[in-house]
Amino acid sequence: MIEKLKDIGYSVLGIGFFILFIVAIALLIIGGVKLFETLYPVLEGISTVTWGIVWLLLLLSIVPRFRNFTGSGIVLGTYIGGAIFWLLCFYVTYQLWGFLGIFVGVLFFGLGVFFTALLALLFDGQFMGALGFAFVLAQIFFFRFLGYWIISKYKGAEEAYTRGAPEFGEGEVATTNSTDSYCGRCGSRLDFGSKFCAKCGTKV
Repeated sequence: MIEKLKDIGYSVLGIGFFILFIVAIALLIIGGVKLFETLYPVLEGISTVTWGIVWLLLLLSIVPRFRNFTGSGIVLGTYIGGAIFWLLCFYVTYQLWGFLGIFVGVLFFGLGVFFTALLALLFDGQFMGALGFAFVLAQIFFFRFLGYWIISKYKGAEEAYTRGAPEFGEGEVATTNSTDSYCGRCGSRLDFGSKFCAKCGTKV
C-alpha cells in the first residue's frame, strides 16, 4: 500500500514538474515577445547599419590587400543581421501561429523559425511580406557564403605567393638573376618602374 502511494506521489510530482516546465517556457516566450516589441526600433536601426556596413565591405573587397578583413567583417555582419532577423521571425511566428508555430520552429535546431514565419505569412495571405522575408533570408546566406569565399581566396593567394616567391623582408623589392622583381609582402611579380604592388597595394 505504501509503495503504491509512493508511486502515485512520484507520478504526481513528475507531472507537476512537467507542467511547471511548460509554464516557464510559455512565460519565457511571452516575455521575449514583449521585450522584442519594446526593442524592435533599436534592433531595426542596428540591422540597417549592419547591412550598410556589409555592402561597404563588399565594395572594399575589390582591393586584394583588404580581403581578409572585409571577408571576416561580411561574415560577422551576416551573423548579427541574421540574429536580429531570427528574432523578427520568432515574433511573426508567435503572432500568427502561436505556441504551436514556435514549437515546430524550435524543433529544427531553432532554424525552423525562419521557415515557419515564411509559411505563416503565406497562409495568412501576406504574400509581399513573405517575399520580403525570403529575400532577407537569401541575402543572409548569400553574403555569408560570399564572405567565407573572399577569405579563402585571400588566404589561398597568400599561400601561393609565399610558396613561389623568393625570401626577403616585407616592403623590400627583391630581384632574381633576371630582370624580374617581386613584392616583399605578397611575392607577386612587379612591373618595371612600379611604385606599388598591383596585387596587395604595398609601396615598394
